[in-house]
Amino acid sequence: MLTPRPPAPRPRVPWLPQPRPGGGGACRVACTLAALALAGGCGEPALDRAPAVAAPTSHAPSVVERAAEPRVSRARLGRGGSLHAALDSLEIPEQLQPSILAALGSHVDFRRLPAETGLSVVRTVSGSVVSVACRPAFEHYVRVLLEPGGTPRAARVEVPIRTEVETVGGVVQTSVAAALMGHRDAAALTLLFADIFQWDVDLFVDPRPGDRVRVVYASRSLGRSESDLPPFGSNGMEEGAYLGVERVLAASYEGAMAASTAFWVEADGRGGNYYDAEGQPLRKAFLKSPLNYRRISSGFTNRRRHPITRKVVPHHGVDFVAPSGTPVVAAADGRVISAGWDGALGNAVRIRHGNGYKTIYGHLRSFAKGVRSGAQVEQNQIIGYVGATGRATGPHLHYTMLLNDRAINPLSFRNPSVEPLEETHRADLEQARQAWTPVLLAIRPGDSEVGIARAAETASSSDLGG
Repeated sequence: MLTPRPPAPRPRVPWLPQPRPGGGGACRVACTLAALALAGGCGEPALDRAPAVAAPTSHAPSVVERAAEPRVSRARLGRGGSLHAALDSLEIPEQLQPSILAALGSHVDFRRLPAETGLSVVRTVSGSVVSVACRPAFEHYVRVLLEPGGTPRAARVEVPIRTEVETVGGVVQTSVAAALMGHRDAAALTLLFADIFQWDVDLFVDPRPGDRVRVVYASRSLGRSESDLPPFGSNGMEEGAYLGVERVLAASYEGAMAASTAFWVEADGRGGNYYDAEGQPLRKAFLKSPLNYRRISSGFTNRRRHPITRKVVPHHGVDFVAPSGTPVVAAADGRVISAGWDGALGNAVRIRHGNGYKTIYGHLRSFAKGVRSGAQVEQNQIIGYVGATGRATGPHLHYTMLLNDRAINPLSFRNPSVEPLEETHRADLEQARQAWTPVLLAIRPGDSEVGIARAAETASSSDLGG
């Protein structure tokens, strides 16, 4: 496990992530937050009350400079809670609450407060309320100052987040997940790695013992906060509390069956994308495979003995064996041609894509909601679930790809790229390549803490193939 360390000298880098609500996510995984209403009628609120604590005096914020020994109390809304109930639990006088809520309302949407929302109140030693703060998101909170005889004033306060560049590497024996196992961020990095390389590396069949994985990423930890910082869910509130992975900055996979390197390039505040060293986007028109599968039972061939009819016939597709009910996703953006019974294919979905491509997904147990003829689907959108309908001996997906109505091998065709790098961002890619290539090269199997400056000095350009 890595521990926070003082920042080391490092080269100028083209991008250092800024904290954003919601962070990154992984492919095919979704997160939702419960919204809470301000209005009453919610029943008994579920409040997580934190005991009053003495505020640290080493860096007292301006809000409490008037108080010699301010006291800070905290509470969380919790599921089913409301701001009214939270303010009551903090013993805010009833006559102050309307003006406090009015001030908060200019910065906070009361209808969409998550259950993790926290509050804090600062009091003088005599018990007078100096300020009330509400934290509706991890990255910021809103502080309301109560001036004697004046109107409460609200201001947004950003939570300080420290960003560190870290590295990890591993050698594959069975899988990428196993290669990174034991590292603090192994689970998150495995999902992000799969998302980045899903168009070039099939992590279910391509890995071979001896393949090498390298990752450079930005991690986040809590910086030195002001004493009235409210809680947010169960996240740590102490300086240095680890907050997880913010962004993979660069990564590489060197294998016997597949090899690829990716660099993150920001796009003028419009997000960004991953590109190889030549500027080709890693995101391709088609996924390497449309599901998580166990093995391939039949590949693309012109001569295969059918397991049921026993006749030798062409098998112009790939059979992916997977448990019944495994989600199947669209390999690319397109429009559904048909979704229904399709003879020997059983339940099947046919999709038309751009540039003459079509894909077919057969033997499905059922279809996803909304998948029907004429429906528009996006890459990675679930379209159905693995089954054994039609002429099948067991649960699997029969996957066919057509180009101008001619079957092609989906495992070996030239996958067209999408979203080419704009010329205005060529310099950004070059900066990323120069900054992170030496760091990638310096990572050795099992490394999890490589100083950026040292990595730049010890890298060898012959160690990273392509």
